[in-house]
Amino acid sequence: MSQQAPEPAGESLDPSDLDHPDRDLIGRTELVMRAGTLMLTSGTSSLRVAELMRRVAKALELDTISTRISFTDIGLTVSRGGIYRTQVSDVPTPGVNAQRIASLQELSRDLPVPSTPQEVARRLGAVERSLPQRPDWLMAVLVALACASVAVLANGGWREVAAVLPASAVGYLTQRWLLRRKFNLLAVVMSATSVSCGGFVLVSHLLDLVMGGQSPRMAAGFICAAIFLIPGFPLVTGGLDLGRIDLHAGIPRVAYAAMVLLAMAIGVWLLTRTAGVQPDVVAPVSGHLAVVWLARLGASFFAVFGWAMMFNSPVRVAMASGAIAMVANAPRLVALDHGVANHVATFFSCFAIGLLCAVVGRWFRMERIIMTVPTVLVSIPGSSALRTLVYFDRQDVLPAVENGVATVLVVVAMVAGLLGALMLTESEWAFSGPRR
Repeated sequence: MSQQAPEPAGESLDPSDLDHPDRDLIGRTELVMRAGTLMLTSGTSSLRVAELMRRVAKALELDTISTRISFTDIGLTVSRGGIYRTQVSDVPTPGVNAQRIASLQELSRDLPVPSTPQEVARRLGAVERSLPQRPDWLMAVLVALACASVAVLANGGWREVAAVLPASAVGYLTQRWLLRRKFNLLAVVMSATSVSCGGFVLVSHLLDLVMGGQSPRMAAGFICAAIFLIPGFPLVTGGLDLGRIDLHAGIPRVAYAAMVLLAMAIGVWLLTRTAGVQPDVVAPVSGHLAVVWLARLGASFFAVFGWAMMFNSPVRVAMASGAIAMVANAPRLVALDHGVANHVATFFSCFAIGLLCAVVGRWFRMERIIMTVPTVLVSIPGSSALRTLVYFDRQDVLPAVENGVATVLVVVAMVAGLLGALMLTESEWAFSGPRR
């Protein structure tokens, strides 16, 4: 839709009458919208989408730009030479592609001012044509490794790790198969959750038969088999958008994440009773202190490394994220061992993660958001979330509410810690408008 000077009464504007400057403005507007759409569909925050669109508009020598960005659409108005144009684009399928986010950020930093529309179109086309870097079978292995690592951090034993590995891999492949056939997203999440948790129960029962008894740590691994379905990017970026009072983008993202979590909850509910999962808190794993901490640190690294690879991050970014997780998660685990409330320990851990990602990102020219999201997911409160579901299923309301509140507090602490780090390290987060 174009906005131009009012026409004389009784006359209508024929597109064929547009002179060359008008057609040129249409092309430049579409390139700005194309850049924003690519960034939004990659899963980053609305601030980064708007920032990219402004830089592309500047490179294309547009005079003014105004954007309105939500989770599923972009509204854009630009002007050049006194002529205005407005365009709206829908983004019906949200997703996550960390490699594309990094490529678009690099494009915006390196784009010459001015640039020709042909040059911008060529560079956007190269980003758009980039394919996923890894085959599904390799991603299934990495996802299984990440989920098994989370089981270790949740105080699971070797039986839980052995059951999570195949269950999460099959669940991930099920998710990919259903998504390629365009099934409803919530149905995909419910199905993949049921397959993952059901596979965990099956393998656990087989191991119980071999070992001659049920593992007392089964609950530590049950939810970890499906932890890869947690909507980490929309949950974190939605919280960050809300932290900037960007309600237009933040509320839909958080609502989307809540719907995915609800679909996961339904998939878990289908199996909690039949599996005989006990909601009791699992005691820490005993053993030699050095061995226990070696397992914890290794699990912190591989959990984040696997998640980062699942988000299609470059390998060096995934390794940097894993290393940061080892450094920042260890103090959180120590605090939990000494009785500190989970949400308090999580806040300081995520604050440290935000600062470390800022420093490492600047040193090695890595995009901060694609490092931060997988790193903070190591603090996901899977155990308390599972206890909430099981207690509600048993109609035991008081402990269900207590665990539900604890889960929400940890999620809020994750976002609050990141926001605090962002406000200290980036001016656009610390201030609500341009600084004078």
